Amino acid sequence: MKRQIERLCFALLIVLIAGGAILAASPSLRTRGYFTFYRAWRAHWPFAAGKQLPDHLSRVFSPFVPIWVQVEPGMTMLLDPYEELGGTVLAFGSYEQATVREFERHIPAGGTVIDVGAHLGWYSLKAAKAAGPKGHVIAVEPNRETLIGLRGNIRASGAAPVVAVVPVACSDSETALTFYAAPHRNTGESSLSAANASQEGAIAASYPVRARRLDDIVREAGVTRVDAIKIDVEGAEFLVLKGASETLDRYRPVVVVELVDRQLKAMGSSVEEVMAFMRSHGYAQGRMYEMNMLYLPAGAR
Repeated sequence: MKRQIERLCFALLIVLIAGGAILAASPSLRTRGYFTFYRAWRAHWPFAAGKQLPDHLSRVFSPFVPIWVQVEPGMTMLLDPYEELGGTVLAFGSYEQATVREFERHIPAGGTVIDVGAHLGWYSLKAAKAAGPKGHVIAVEPNRETLIGLRGNIRASGAAPVVAVVPVACSDSETALTFYAAPHRNTGESSLSAANASQEGAIAASYPVRARRLDDIVREAGVTRVDAIKIDVEGAEFLVLKGASETLDRYRPVVVVELVDRQLKAMGSSVEEVMAFMRSHGYAQGRMYEMNMLYLPAGAR
């Protein structure tokens, strides 16, 4: 017990010293310092009591600002602490870790990957690293504001030779649709459905976007293989899949698709409909990772 008390006192002394330094720093250094402390404290604090101390201190050190972070070699991103993806990566160093790990396992060197609903590029950049310099990543994203961040993250990561950005929405036909930008807290919830985009507050903006079939995007890209597809489009997943029928049948890629029934129903489909569609194209259902279902071509492992 005495040793535990000594460790506690030592840790609190470090907090006081580090806290003073962080508070005196510039906004970017203060943000970087706080989240460095946050991760270290959560990783090494040995007791259940006090584990949440960094959360209680956040108001003391805020306001925070977006900062550039090398998440890992070859992957640099501008992370906003007040946005879902940025805040999660800053605090825990990862995002949808189980899904990403499984997704990467199916990306061969020199492979082609399609990221539908690329957002700020988390999956696109992971895929670019896995595929390597001879690989191809097609990042599909219609959100005007998010596209700025996506392109910036690709440039900062040196991934521009591998990742091609396609600034459209994906659907089952060539058409124009209304896009609804979600509030800043979670821009990843932006959607072709107003209901899905407003889950965490009022819609930030709405505007028309071009929608295209994924089959047409793949054909125009001139690729000769498609190894993996990730689809996360807040309820429009079934529309994307219907517009990718030829790609699924011809290339037999592994598919990771987010399945949230209430979001699908807001756009006129359902989890059951997606599952039936994938079965009809010869796909076997794998495991669910976070909210993402893995589909493998029948007979694949």
